[in-house]
Amino acid sequence: MKKSAIAFFCILILIVNSVAVPVLAARQPSDTLSDYRDIFKDALNEAMQEVGPEEDYSGMTDEEIQQAQEKEEQEDNKAREEAQESVENIQDDLAKEQTNTGPVGIIIDADMSTDVDDVAAVRIAQELEYQGLCDIIGFAYCSKNPSGNNIKAAEGLFDYAGLTDVPVAKAAVSYEYGGNGDYWGVLWQYKTTDHPVYDNAVNMYKEVLSSHNGKIRIVTTGFLTNIKELLKDPEGYELVKNKVDAIYVAGGEYDGLCYNLSYDDTRIAATDYVARNCPVPLYFTMDVLGAIRCGGHLTKIDTYDSDILSKAYAQFGLEDGQNYGNCDGTAVYCAITQDTGYGGYFEAIPCNFTINYNNGGVLTQTKSDTITGIYMLEATYTKNKYELYSSSTYTNLFDSYLEADYLRRHQ
Repeated sequence: MKKSAIAFFCILILIVNSVAVPVLAARQPSDTLSDYRDIFKDALNEAMQEVGPEEDYSGMTDEEIQQAQEKEEQEDNKAREEAQESVENIQDDLAKEQTNTGPVGIIIDADMSTDVDDVAAVRIAQELEYQGLCDIIGFAYCSKNPSGNNIKAAEGLFDYAGLTDVPVAKAAVSYEYGGNGDYWGVLWQYKTTDHPVYDNAVNMYKEVLSSHNGKIRIVTTGFLTNIKELLKDPEGYELVKNKVDAIYVAGGEYDGLCYNLSYDDTRIAATDYVARNCPVPLYFTMDVLGAIRCGGHLTKIDTYDSDILSKAYAQFGLEDGQNYGNCDGTAVYCAITQDTGYGGYFEAIPCNFTINYNNGGVLTQTKSDTITGIYMLEATYTKNKYELYSSSTYTNLFDSYLEADYLRRHQ
């Protein structure tokens, strides 16, 4: 067989295989345009290499050999040009598809009372929406607290950013954990409108999922109690299966206990049920990523505490200039930026996942050589959580989002 024919055949196989990659397993993550470009680049490089056995020129004159080589080169060049054209056409189609889908719809499921990192996470999401990367289509609490001010606090947090129509939901289960958020009063001050409010998060999920057209991702910054109830609901399960692209979870451990996922029967049962029954990919941002510290620079430049996050940090008890761990923000950032490869800052690794009921919900997550439908996200620029404590790379990344709105308002 001629080298050109083999090259053309190989490039066709590679292109077909590259297009087929996303549908090999239903629970694989979405492939991005950049992923495709890498695949196509490799395919083209393969086609441009010498392929197959060398031609046998024995018995041919020098002139005949030269003519044969020139013909083979012409055929190879033609095959490469056809392959390149095919690749460019597919890339154009993918670019159009990505443009047509628009920003990813994001539903945030939070325990915004026990910690202030939920506020920072929402602010990151709001900035990424301003940049056109996402559309926040719902917000739910995953735990109930003695005071009802949390609904008004959520409304104020979104009204501050001009997102006055985001629906807000109360928890689907009566799981009281933690006290009133010290910063609720700060957020409540900015409430200017009445948002759609649901007494049960499952009802909000079902309505939002059924009515929104386009890609949707859920990101949980607290317990998985709402997601468990959603998946137990037959209609909710089908909506997740058909409308949700992935679920991102703020939590996870290589081997140990996780605040959001372990410790008591309610959290352990929710974690176990979701891990076993979720019909879409699950991404755990790992508790070690909570070592990403941010927000301190905003409190330094905002000398009058005029920004809502600066005020929340102060009310929470942080000193000016004090950075604070932001595992929740990591989950939000990764959920929104999956289609751009997380900006190169994180990597999703397929993993095996277990949770042990008998010892307080110890999680064990180990890398897997096969697609499991469950992933753990690792930082690409640091080796462990201790480096993240002082990583200016990640602090600056998150600070850039937390400060963007403040800088726009004070230019």
